[in-house]
Amino acid sequence: MFYNKIMETKNYTQWVVAVVALVVGLTGGYYYGNIRGVAREKAAQKAVQDEALKDVAKAVNPFEATAVNPYDKATVNPYENVKVNPFQ
Repeated sequence: MFYNKIMETKNYTQWVVAVVALVVGLTGGYYYGNIRGVAREKAAQKAVQDEALKDVAKAVNPFEATAVNPYDKATVNPYENVKVNPFQ
């Protein structure tokens, strides 16, 4: 009888230790995973922001724009087809 009481207590203690270890492991894993996930998300957001800022800076910077002068390729002379000079 005394042996059965010890085994029941030992079995109960093992279950308590197992449950406590499981709770501690899950809590630590969640915390560690959350820390890594937040850091990874912040790094991804920073990379997207940097890329967007570079694109905006290229679009706004007039020295890097390809069409700086809008009249380079399409010049229109309003007096090109005039046959008579009105000032003569």
